[in-house]
Amino acid sequence: MWRRLITAGRESLTFRLLGVIILPLCGLAVLLGIGGALAISQSVETVNDRILAATSRAIADSLGIEEGDISLDIPPATFGMLEDIERDNVYYNVRYGDHVLTGYSDLPNIAHGGMADLQVKFGDATYRGKDIRVIAEGRRLPGLGEPVIIEVAETMDVRRLAEQHLLRYLAILELTLIALTVLMLPLAVHWGMRPLARLRADMDRRVASDLHPLPEQQVPSEIRIVVRGFNDLLMRFGGLLEDTRRFAADASHQMRTPLSILRTHIALLRQAQPGSRDARKSLDDLDEASERLQHLVVQLLALARADNAARSESALTAVDLNLLVEEVCADHVPAAVAANIDLQLEPAPGEPTAMSDPVLAREMISNLIDNAIRYGGAGGKILVTVQRSASEYLVAVEDNGPGIAPELRQAVFSRFTRLDRSADKSGSGLGLSIAQSLARAIQARIVLATPASGVGLRAEIFFPAD
Repeated sequence: MWRRLITAGRESLTFRLLGVIILPLCGLAVLLGIGGALAISQSVETVNDRILAATSRAIADSLGIEEGDISLDIPPATFGMLEDIERDNVYYNVRYGDHVLTGYSDLPNIAHGGMADLQVKFGDATYRGKDIRVIAEGRRLPGLGEPVIIEVAETMDVRRLAEQHLLRYLAILELTLIALTVLMLPLAVHWGMRPLARLRADMDRRVASDLHPLPEQQVPSEIRIVVRGFNDLLMRFGGLLEDTRRFAADASHQMRTPLSILRTHIALLRQAQPGSRDARKSLDDLDEASERLQHLVVQLLALARADNAARSESALTAVDLNLLVEEVCADHVPAAVAANIDLQLEPAPGEPTAMSDPVLAREMISNLIDNAIRYGGAGGKILVTVQRSASEYLVAVEDNGPGIAPELRQAVFSRFTRLDRSADKSGSGLGLSIAQSLARAIQARIVLATPASGVGLRAEIFFPAD
């Protein structure tokens, strides 16, 4: 149960934002705590050292010379500035040379070797089992050979207590900030996701056929990239649906004629005498119509595969073009012989290796050779060559048939497009469209040109080299 809850939590946006925000925030809190602790320690020490220095200066200002002797008149308020409710202990002494004039004679001496006039020195020491902060100040008096040294010390209890209070307040503030962030983040995420909830409600109200893009103005700028991506998906999906509708309409239109022929001749065959001339003619027409229907179905399936391949990224591998083209030509030899067409192959020298998909490339070349056999004309010639062209490999299918006028070469790549001169030929007008879709899928390109002889058609396929 807990594992499912944790897994579900990891998939939520709030959980991920907490992970992204809280961890850096905790790290920042640690850094701020370290920096704050150093700043607090420095501030407390600076403030208390200033008070300690003021006390030392007040004592030094009370020094004087009377009848050749050092006099000292410490005002009562001098040590009052060091008094507090915590009752820190305060110690002092006044030295001239090695002689202690007044104060605590055993107070640690931090001014070894003497001091110059107005020189001030701070130090830490231990006195009577407690840590103390000591200030030493030198003050030169008239008629004396060296400065008088004043030392004032106080225990560290108040300083440490002040630091602890300030550090405690700093920790409370940092924890409060983190707690407020954790509590407010789900509310902020919920509030920020409200535009998406409105978009979802709008999508739920739509009918299935409504593929209009979602409005980008209703969402925050940070989420617009997601909406744009979804709109692009809707646009591609709409294009796919339109292609499917057009494909279904074209397919039904193309299949209507052979199906009508089949039904008509089946009806005639039922009325004709078995073995009669009319019966044999109906059987021949039925055979031709079924062959045409079979070819159309095969072409439609090939077109569907080509469209799917064009929309997906095919994995390209190294393909031996000589071997591939040789196998395709071998598959078409029976059809070429039946059509009284001379099918020849000129392979490239060596082993021309191109980057392609062998299945899709085979089907593409097969469509071009099939077109050449169907429309090249009986007694013609088809030459299939493999060549190296700059950084590409070229497979050319060349025939000496009627060819295609240059102004019509772009149009013949459209689906179900047939030229007037091909009306008496069996075919569906899908061969070149299938070849072009397959070429896009494998990063190849097809160009229609006129052979060097000036007669017929030359279909060139350019493959990327290995």
